Amino acid sequence: MPEKAILAFSGGLDTSYCVLDLIERGFEVTTLFVDTGGVSAERANWIEDRARSLGAADHHRIDGAPALWDDFVIPFIMGGALYAGKYPLLCSDRSVIASSCAALAERIGADAIAHGCTAMGNDQVRFDLALRSLTALPVIAPIRELQSRTDSPRDYEIKILESAGFTVEPEVSRYSINENLLGVTMSGTEIDLFEAPDVGQTCRMTRPRAAWPTEPFAVTLRFDKGALTSIDGAASPGPAMLHELNSLFGAYGVGREIYTGDTVIGLKGRIVAGTDRAPLCAQGPRRGDADEVASGILTAGGGEMVGTRLCRPVPRAAATRP
Repeated sequence: MPEKAILAFSGGLDTSYCVLDLIERGFEVTTLFVDTGGVSAERANWIEDRARSLGAADHHRIDGAPALWDDFVIPFIMGGALYAGKYPLLCSDRSVIASSCAALAERIGADAIAHGCTAMGNDQVRFDLALRSLTALPVIAPIRELQSRTDSPRDYEIKILESAGFTVEPEVSRYSINENLLGVTMSGTEIDLFEAPDVGQTCRMTRPRAAWPTEPFAVTLRFDKGALTSIDGAASPGPAMLHELNSLFGAYGVGREIYTGDTVIGLKGRIVAGTDRAPLCAQGPRRGDADEVASGILTAGGGEMVGTRLCRPVPRAAATRP
């Protein structure tokens, strides 16, 4: 019988290529999609269809949003923590994905675990260290290995997939996209070249400036011991509240960042981020009081939560981000 490999699968270019690569190595591939809140039900179904069409012997889907909320988002809110002072550490969901892979590997008796991370960023470190702490199984990184053989790995992956009869979505071929309930980050093509990002393609959670509403809106966030519990008096599960806030604040362009960040391995990478920062930027909950309220008014110029009772508007003329 062939050895079994668990692949952390998103349906994107890299992990799609990984399925073919692992099969060529002789593995029976089981794909695992950990839904941390960044896709619709329709997209999740598409991801399963994609995995099976590529040749995966089996596919699993796990709801990882509650674990991301409980183990990462709540501590971030309590600490008012922003990655590099810019945006919520949305890539913390890699720990949730890695632990899910390790658990599934143990359950089905897998012989290896694979991921689609490149050799250029922090995700490879997040996956590798999390998996090393959870399992003794070999960790395979086909894209990282591919980069030692070609200077144009994405072009190579597209060529292999297309030669095998699989289409590649235009957006996927242009960008590397990470998305969950905390937000979305994008890199690739013009972003990596420090050119102006394509607004039509990179404004995924935040509307471009031309589409901002002309009327302000007010919102009240309630916290209990540092944890967000309700929006405008309506309580709901944490992931659902973040989805609502992403919609409310994203309409005004709040949370869009374009910055150059560091990586553990010493490289610098340019990122376009769209995230919901409202609960994380509210300063009051960091004190850990039993019950606090953060409220504010957001205007058409965009803005951010800067205190427990204030949302500072940024004049349209001063908002220069695309």
